[in-house]
Amino acid sequence: MKLGRIIFFMTIIILCISCAGSRPAQKDDSAGFLSINGTIQEVKGNNLIVSLKLPETKSTKGSPIGEITQQIVHKSLLLEGMKTEVNGKPVIIRELRGNTAMIEVENAADYQTGKSISISVPKKTLAVVDFEVIKGTEREVGRVTLEGLTSALIDSGQFTVLERSKLKAVINELELSLSGLAKNSPDKVSGKLLIADLILTGTLSESMGEWDINLRLVNVRTGQAISAVSMKTALFKPSELRDAGPWNEDFESASADPSWKLGFKKRNQTGEYARSGIDRQSGTDDSKKSLRIDFKFTNSDLPFYAFVENSKKRNLTLYSGVELSVRGSGKLYGQVNLLTSSPEDINKIDNWFGTFEIDTKWERCRIPFDKMVLARQWIKQGAARYGALPGDQVMRLHRVEAVEIGVFSPSNPTTEGTIWIDNIRFYRD
Repeated sequence: MKLGRIIFFMTIIILCISCAGSRPAQKDDSAGFLSINGTIQEVKGNNLIVSLKLPETKSTKGSPIGEITQQIVHKSLLLEGMKTEVNGKPVIIRELRGNTAMIEVENAADYQTGKSISISVPKKTLAVVDFEVIKGTEREVGRVTLEGLTSALIDSGQFTVLERSKLKAVINELELSLSGLAKNSPDKVSGKLLIADLILTGTLSESMGEWDINLRLVNVRTGQAISAVSMKTALFKPSELRDAGPWNEDFESASADPSWKLGFKKRNQTGEYARSGIDRQSGTDDSKKSLRIDFKFTNSDLPFYAFVENSKKRNLTLYSGVELSVRGSGKLYGQVNLLTSSPEDINKIDNWFGTFEIDTKWERCRIPFDKMVLARQWIKQGAARYGALPGDQVMRLHRVEAVEIGVFSPSNPTTEGTIWIDNIRFYRD
């Protein structure tokens, strides 16, 4: 019996050890700093001279946005004039020089030379100013970079990014503090005036396919640039390069844009079909051309989408939605689809749609991206018919693989008809 118990307990111990050894390693979140360690070198009055143990920056594979984010996080962990805590007691960071800080404390008797301390890293409020492209043909790159970097800074957990509508107030307050209130101590200024801790601004310049990125972090309390981020890079991988420009499609050119997939689609067993092409006799306003879709819906229980597809890869983060002029041979319901892909696998695609009404006269319709919903039929069957896999149900406007416009049989009566589409564009609110 004793031997049996020994064997039983040994088995349990071995199983516990093996399970512990098989646990996956925890993800290293190098951006989520809560504190910094330091050693007191000297106590001078109510000030501590502290040698800081700053974390090292790690190389970031993939997009340069990650590396830029990491540099900004590391260079702004502590700010001059900022209130924080040392070992849980309130302090003010008075001066920073490299890895050395002068910290004002309330009671110097609580601290001794040579002792280790823990300095809390506060969450900062960051105002991001538009990046200016001073040289280069792709002017939208500045805005696209700004949007991507802003999202990455929020995800780092170190910043609250200020609403863009408040940027003017931040600039005005900074100018006011420098002209007069800068004579006050930083803690008085921060308590009575400033609504942001940092301003991030910069420029981009393109040459031979590479971008010179020069960003500056300004401490709003002092008005001084505390650090700079400089980098020369391709900025985006070739696979990440997408059209972020406006879309003003009026179909007036001599030939259709080759990114349009036009032609004839038919479902033989039910007789349903869709035929698409350029109509050279009808357009909105003074136009003589438009995109035309002829279709036939039968009593089939199988859903049929009569549509046209534009397969240009796009980044639509700068836009609020898509706008178009449309008319039909009768009262119908139209649909716009956005196909967005996963960054891990471009063949994993989600389909998002928004609907609009069609009348017999030309009307202007708007479909906001934030009102679009996930196409459930796509998850069940549509993705497979398209030759793709269903995605993770996350709308990524920076990874649009195609835009589709048409009429869907379940939303419309059994009929034959035509719709005309003109003046397609992306809009901003």
